[in-house]
Amino acid sequence: MLEYTCSKAPCSHRSSDEDSHRIFPDVCRLSRSNHKLQSSSRSISTCWAKDSISSGITIKDGDELVSPKKKFSLGFFSTPEGSKNRYLAIWYVDFPTLKIWVANRDVPIMDNSGVLSITSNGNLILTDDSNRTIWSTTVVNHNAKNPKAQILDSGNLIITDSDILWQSFDYPTDTMVPGVKLGFDSKRNLNWSLTSWKSDDDPSLGDDVYFMDHRGSKEIYIKTKNKITFRLGPWNGILFSGNPSMKIYDDLKFVYANEKTFGYYTFGYIGNEVLSRLVMHPNGVLERHGYSVKSKTWSSYWSGPKDNCDFYSLCGPNSICDMANPKFCTCLKGYQVIDPMKWQHRVFSKGCKRVVKMLCHSGEGFLSLKGVKLPDITNATIDYKSNNSIELCRSICMKNCSCTAYSTADASDNKQKGCLYWYGDLIDIKKFGFGGQELFLRLPASEIEKYQEKNKNTKGMIIAIIACASGTTLFLLGLLLVITIKWRRNKKEKENIGIMQPASLNFDNEQNPNWKDVHNIFKLSVIASATNNFSDDNKIGQGGFGSVYKGKMEDGVNIAVKRLFKVDGQGIHEKMFMNEAALIAKCQHKNLVRLLGCCIEGEERMLIFEFMQNGSLDAMIFGENRLKLEWKICEEIILGISKALLYLHQDSRFKIIHRDIKAGNVLLDEAMNPKITDFGTARLFGSDQIEDCTRIKIGTHGYMSPEYAMNGIFSPKSDVFSFGVLLLEIISGKKVLSSFCNLQESNLLELVRIVWRLYNEEKTSELINNCLIDTYSTPQALRFIEIGLLCVQEEAVDRPDMSIVVQMLNKENLTVPESNRPGFCERSGVHNKKKNPSTSKSIPCSTNMVTFTTKDAR
Repeated sequence: MLEYTCSKAPCSHRSSDEDSHRIFPDVCRLSRSNHKLQSSSRSISTCWAKDSISSGITIKDGDELVSPKKKFSLGFFSTPEGSKNRYLAIWYVDFPTLKIWVANRDVPIMDNSGVLSITSNGNLILTDDSNRTIWSTTVVNHNAKNPKAQILDSGNLIITDSDILWQSFDYPTDTMVPGVKLGFDSKRNLNWSLTSWKSDDDPSLGDDVYFMDHRGSKEIYIKTKNKITFRLGPWNGILFSGNPSMKIYDDLKFVYANEKTFGYYTFGYIGNEVLSRLVMHPNGVLERHGYSVKSKTWSSYWSGPKDNCDFYSLCGPNSICDMANPKFCTCLKGYQVIDPMKWQHRVFSKGCKRVVKMLCHSGEGFLSLKGVKLPDITNATIDYKSNNSIELCRSICMKNCSCTAYSTADASDNKQKGCLYWYGDLIDIKKFGFGGQELFLRLPASEIEKYQEKNKNTKGMIIAIIACASGTTLFLLGLLLVITIKWRRNKKEKENIGIMQPASLNFDNEQNPNWKDVHNIFKLSVIASATNNFSDDNKIGQGGFGSVYKGKMEDGVNIAVKRLFKVDGQGIHEKMFMNEAALIAKCQHKNLVRLLGCCIEGEERMLIFEFMQNGSLDAMIFGENRLKLEWKICEEIILGISKALLYLHQDSRFKIIHRDIKAGNVLLDEAMNPKITDFGTARLFGSDQIEDCTRIKIGTHGYMSPEYAMNGIFSPKSDVFSFGVLLLEIISGKKVLSSFCNLQESNLLELVRIVWRLYNEEKTSELINNCLIDTYSTPQALRFIEIGLLCVQEEAVDRPDMSIVVQMLNKENLTVPESNRPGFCERSGVHNKKKNPSTSKSIPCSTNMVTFTTKDAR
């Protein structure tokens, strides 16, 4: 048999670093060998070029191609960890877990027999030990002379034979790096889009696609299961109007092309090379990641959809979505709600219609809407190339009776040129706090006059306010001095309390959360009126630091008001109020309760939240409503809570430890979607921070992890412990404690002890909540119990991260590891042994500062 062999270096020649597109012949010694390969009966080449292969040379599983400057590698990998599934992929040399391209994403090789070779006609082909073609390129009708495949420093895998015959950049998977395009080329029959992985450890085609519309508008969207979920907004020559933050990328340049037969968007770097990638994640979120050389970490610079207003057409036609608005959605000026009843219940899909019917050429005018994402341009007319001024755009729109709005098409070079014209309904408009573009909305003369009069009154009021404010400036300066002195005196105490004092923060271009981010400040009189002067009839809950009231605003919107107790000698309540307002205002997730605003008057401190129709999870699983429960509902509640914790620990802009996860702090909306609430005790962690310690342990007995309850040490694993307890409560329908810890009575967390015993005795069916008996799945219930026991293990290091928990809950084929003994106290006669009792330790009982909730329905 003939076999290529090499010396220590794979080959004696390689591609020039100066020109990564040139390919040089590789020189290897040709020798005869009767060596028989143990892994395969086939004759294969064991020599490969450092960055390229040519005809007759192959890459087998275990070998890699490495780009000239050692930036990217092409090779084989397995996922999930421990799986036999093998994939051919490209990844960063310095970050091998970050795959930017996968060849055989839908057809894994089931062992390590994969071989990559290049055929005589210039095609790459991936085969297994049965010589079955797993994947191949699509070069056709080419009479190749000397075809070669090379991995470039850009991450692009190319096939050349004088010219480029094929490149991986034309077939992206879920990731864009500089040079990859998003769009299409009709002449070459190419469609460049990103399709998410099926899950974080399954690279097969997922449900989420980031793509460019082939129609005239050439807008960019995300669709999930063929339903549009997000729109990037039209290109204005500098950025997409739905992503104003593109302005801050000084090291990246963006290119957008819009022609008849092709259109695309791509990005590159300016000056020094930077590491940046755009990833379509399996959760439907598109995210831009950048590498910080200073901190040597990858950071998230932008993601979408990021908040409720990012979701496509949330408010229906002819409306605007504003995250600063408690109701999110309002009709455009001159429009009114089509279905007021549904609108009141936050079902906005029907949108709005005109108040006054348009009468063409009857004195209509245009109202300016600044700082918005421009409407969907699917049915709009775009003129990028003309030098029309904004005044000429107005004139052209005015002459067309069907034109409902206009804007500038091109804002590059600080010039307003080109025109965008909309006809019919205006879809998917979002108001930004900064950035955005200006939209000119066509209205009847009567409506224009109405809003101009309002503006005059507003200007007069502003002048009066400024005049009054100038007279109080000295007073405010004096007050500021007093506050500063008091703040310095209390600084040490504040640090000891341990709220909003992260040990180390490392956020590039980010600011720490601030309570001033709360957009809406409500007057005390308004909240008092909404809650019937905080009457007992409106009181729906009480915790360790305040009471919760149901209220109804003048516009009919129901609210929940958390009113903190005034008596507070240590100042803890004030700090918890500031802490909760600051953190929750920055968090946007469908499984976190939404903060509508706050009230600060005198000694009053109140937080105003969206009202949850079905109250607390505590009341649902232990109260009179428990008969409503079904297994599917319980499953969705558990998954929702786990995703919210994953968001707090890993996916949000800040790393947040909640510290008081319990059934009473999970609320249920009318669709039974769970939402975590009560961030008063939450702590902000630095991106690289693992744990922290506090003197004052604030939490709820039974949910607190051993290391936190005994020693004040807390980390993301503390929340994992609490989640595990909550999961077991939901499955069993039993509270975690039958009696509280004291010196005479049981020191055990009663529920956890019982679950552990019955699980070891293989009697888990006895654990299931009676309300679930008719609807639950035995294998799934057992799996959830095993996951719960993993989360409540005694040692924090043994507990899984929330990312692993979410994967195990979602994937039935993912093995759940054996758990060690849970974190409860020992006593004689109690079964404390699992498969590996040697790792168990005794934990003494402790009486710590805890909160006891008397009523938590909200």
